[in-house]
Amino acid sequence: MAPLLGALVAAPATTGCRVGPVGADAGADVAGAGGGNELALVRRLSMGGLGAPLLPPRADALALAESVEARAAREGSGMRAVELHAAAAALLTRIWRIDGRDRDATEALELYRAAARDAKVTGACEAAVAAAELEGDVARDAETTYAALYRAQRRFAPASEPVADAGRSDTACRRAIDDALADVAAFRPAQRTLDAIDEGLDVAGEAVVPLAAAPIDAGASEPATPPQVVRIEAWPGRDAARIVVVLDRPAAYRVGDELLSARAAPSTFLDLDGVDLGATPRDLAESGVVTRVRAEASSTGSRVSIDIDGRAWRRVFYMYDPYRVVVDVARRLPGSVGRVPRDLARVVLDPGHGGRDTGAVGLGGLREKDVTLDIARRVSVILAGQGLRVILTRDDDRFVSLEERTARANESAADLFVSIHCNASESKSRRGVETYVLDTTRDEIAARVAARENATTQAATAELASILGGLRLADQGQRSRRLARLLDRSASSALQARYGDVVDGGVHPAGFYVLVGAAMPSVLFETSYISNPVEEQRLASEDGRQLFADAVANAVKAYREGR
Repeated sequence: MAPLLGALVAAPATTGCRVGPVGADAGADVAGAGGGNELALVRRLSMGGLGAPLLPPRADALALAESVEARAAREGSGMRAVELHAAAAALLTRIWRIDGRDRDATEALELYRAAARDAKVTGACEAAVAAAELEGDVARDAETTYAALYRAQRRFAPASEPVADAGRSDTACRRAIDDALADVAAFRPAQRTLDAIDEGLDVAGEAVVPLAAAPIDAGASEPATPPQVVRIEAWPGRDAARIVVVLDRPAAYRVGDELLSARAAPSTFLDLDGVDLGATPRDLAESGVVTRVRAEASSTGSRVSIDIDGRAWRRVFYMYDPYRVVVDVARRLPGSVGRVPRDLARVVLDPGHGGRDTGAVGLGGLREKDVTLDIARRVSVILAGQGLRVILTRDDDRFVSLEERTARANESAADLFVSIHCNASESKSRRGVETYVLDTTRDEIAARVAARENATTQAATAELASILGGLRLADQGQRSRRLARLLDRSASSALQARYGDVVDGGVHPAGFYVLVGAAMPSVLFETSYISNPVEEQRLASEDGRQLFADAVANAVKAYREGR
């Protein structure tokens, strides 16, 4: 969030996981590793090439990477945190190259990006290069490698300040980026791709909204009428607010901040070039962190101004189908935490769909919106009995927009956000429990699931995925993955014990609108496939729904207890 006023591609090995001891004492190493010894072991296991040690069993290797990453999260920031993030990422990268499971590579990329977040810290540049090369390897596309390296170059090469922790420049790493780009120069993408990267980076290297929100088709005829604002929606709150400007079609926009006088409230604004306001209300009084929303004609089109009560953070992004520009404002930087974790006190449960949006419908006529509401109500009873405050985004059969669901979670200062859904597939045989976190993804199935839950096209969801990389915060993402893993494990274990034939679909990253902008750890839980006749029967039964409710409650309890 921005403060307001204030190297050719190599495919992974496919020969299966090499498991076994790392020398005669590997078992003891993995079991007893801790502190510096643990980090040293991770570094040793991360080495590739001739003479590289064999990995321990997969579960042990993953547990070791997760332990080091947990230390990185506790460290928070600085050179030591970068070192730990990068070490865990390197081990996951090697596991991926041996096992070929994309999930490992995805987590490695997340950790490298966390290590590279602060460009001024020693090791961040090296982590950015490792992330860029891994991104290209995962895509098996040298153009992707070039684009990722170019993005790293744009972040690190222009920097002239010394590295904070070491008091020296990152000259060697910047030179390494230049050399790596030279190696893949033959695969340089089209200039428009590089221009888009330039437009999507601010001075800190964080992705920001582009000035042109959609590509222009040179062969298309110009519309007879200008784009128009359909409506402006606001969900104000004391510490967080969301403003959504809905347009009838994509249009260019610019974002800025201003302070008109020393005593005036700060304001952030959207300049919508060539856009007509139409019948949009021109002045909305609000309360909380956002005090006023004003829409007015400007010399270039229209401007929407948002007055802020005191210092705040804002993030702006856009979505398709329908096209809208979203402005999130918060007093606290979403995802930011102190060295001492907050107590978990509030949980927002989001029963998917509702009202005119029935969601998926099973062969027997079971409706997703009914199942999700019933499960959420059951979870609410359990969590309330544990002393937690529970907020439901809907407690009856009514429509709630995707933007409003997250806005309510932010406004209530929730500690966790769980969106509950039923999965569906064209294949009636597909089944299983799946849990999702917000991220970019190349997984075709995950993209289809996201498109269905977003009630939009797969292309629009893919467009969203290209935006999300700059919207997620590493701290928040790590906590979301932790909650997702606990939920996946809890649901799979409970259903396996009851039915014996449950498929554990695992944890996946995907671009879900409902999770975008959540200021707390957030997951989307696909309970089962309502399109599968057997699982539809389970979702329709009292016992089945209670099992899912218990699974969600147990996962929240485990998260709360730090498991």
